[in-house]
Formats: sequence, C-alpha cells, structure tokens
Amino acid sequence: MRQCLVCGGADVAVYLDDADDSLDTSKMGSSRTRLSPGTILRCQSCGFGFRQSRFGEKQLADLYRGMDTKVYQAELRGRIRTASRHLRILNQNAHRNGGGGELLDVGCASGIFLAQALDAGWRVTGLEPSEALYQEAKERIGSRGTILPLILEEASFGEQRFNAVTLWDVLEHVVEPTNLMRKCGELLKPGGLLLLNVPDLDSLEARLLGRRWPLLLPEHLNYFNRTSLKLCGQRSALEWLRFGRRRSYFSIEYVLYRLSQHRVPLAGLLSKIAGGAIGHLMVPVSLGETYAVFRRRESGGFSVVGRPTAASEGQ
Repeated sequence: MRQCLVCGGADVAVYLDDADDSLDTSKMGSSRTRLSPGTILRCQSCGFGFRQSRFGEKQLADLYRGMDTKVYQAELRGRIRTASRHLRILNQNAHRNGGGGELLDVGCASGIFLAQALDAGWRVTGLEPSEALYQEAKERIGSRGTILPLILEEASFGEQRFNAVTLWDVLEHVVEPTNLMRKCGELLKPGGLLLLNVPDLDSLEARLLGRRWPLLLPEHLNYFNRTSLKLCGQRSALEWLRFGRRRSYFSIEYVLYRLSQHRVPLAGLLSKIAGGAIGHLMVPVSLGETYAVFRRRESGGFSVVGRPTAASEGQ
C-alpha cells in the first residue's frame, strides 16, 4: 500500500524501515514479548503515518480477544489516574456542549473510565473485544451500564444515539481510521461529541526519540499529526473543536520496562534494579500523544463514503 488512507495522496515516504513480521498475540498489548513496529510510511501531504502491512478487521478482533492482559491489569493505579484525566477532558467539553447524557466508550478495556463516568452522572455503554478485559469491565460496571464483547464494526445500536463517544487509545489500532470516525459520528446525536487520543508523529517525544519512541508498536497501524487528524474529522462530517496534550500515569517499574524494550540507554539496567517502593511509585509520563475533540454538526449528514483519491482531491 502506497496511498495515504487519509488524504488519498500518493506522495508517501518511508518513515521507519523495520521488519514487517506477521502480527500475533506475543507482539500485542502491554505484555508483549516481541517488538517490531514494521515498515511505517508517511504521507508528505498531510503527515499521516501508517504501517505498510495491514490486517483485516476480523483478524485484529480475534487477536485482541486472545491478548495477554496481565501487565496491563497490573498497572491499575496508574490507569485509574489516567482515566480521571480523560473524564476531566470529557466533562469540560460536555459542559460547553450542554453536559452529560449517554456515553459510548469504544475499546473500554477494563471499564475504569466508564466507572468514573457513571459516578459523574453519565449513562454508559462500553465495547471491548478482549475477553479478559470485557469480563473485568462487566464485573466493574455491573447492572449500572452495558458492556458488550465487540468491536464497533460488530455492534448494532438501532435508533440509539449518544451525547458523547470516546476512543481512548483506539484509532491507532484500526484498519480504516476515517471509517471508524464516521461510524462514531453516525452514532452521535446532533451536536454530540467525539473525543479521542492518538500517537502524534509531530510531538516532541516522537521527534527526539526517533525509532526509540515508545509508541512505535507492532499493533499500531496508524500514526497521526494534528493536520491529518483534523482531516479525518472533516472526512467524517465532524467539526473539529480543539486539540490538547494529556499525560498518562505509570509505575516507574513499568516505564523502565517499556523503555528497555525500545533499547533506550540504561533503561534495561535501571529496570533490573528498580523495585520495592521506588519501582511502584506512580509518575506522570508524556508519551507524545494528542487528544482531540470533534462535534457532530447540528445539521450535518454523512454522505462521504470510501477513501478519497488523489484525483478527487485535486492533488
């Protein structure tokens, strides 16, 4: 594939040349034991980056269902604090938009964010393909909300529409990011919000760390900058409202573990000696992500279908 998924441009160049291994569960999620992000191409027009070898939606869904989640779940304290930041972003923007209502979290993981949203007065629905995380989310939410063991492409909501849809750490994993954003937009009430965060190739962290950037991962199919992300919204009949940065919380032990996977100097040695109270300390980490807020236009339709071509865009 040499055509940009976002703008349709054919002027793409190699951003990272790495082994394009097949994807399996040993390379996915926080418990991954192998790290090869594959060959990543970048569009010279809009800045969108994408893994050259792609995978089918069903193949990816099956892999996520069987993914090892032990390391992910071990970082519970940090994920609770990160979810609190997500909720703050949601509530701040929902307040400007009238506040509260029906919330759909796509890729809800273990349901931490949804549990906090429930406590803040939202009525919640979550989708999570990982069997282990789905079971944990279902137990955490109980009868207070709805959790489905599905990806968005498998879900059907009939006439139900939402005041907000969230895609925390999701858009980088999907085969067709613009199509997913369009589906989310179709599920929004007029004026409803779509909130998401993605790896940003133009972030300071990505530029400084190069191939050692911790967000260069085997399961990441897509990498954005603010230009390409804004364009995804336009292709999806969504109005861009704002961008921002948000930090995630992890234990020192986990941070060093991840850095050692990317061969950051001294990280492996420090990872071995970090332990006890120091290793379990939670720290805020800026990974080089951008969050974005989009709004469904009050009268906007969803007439855009398929992927644009360079010719259709006058390029």
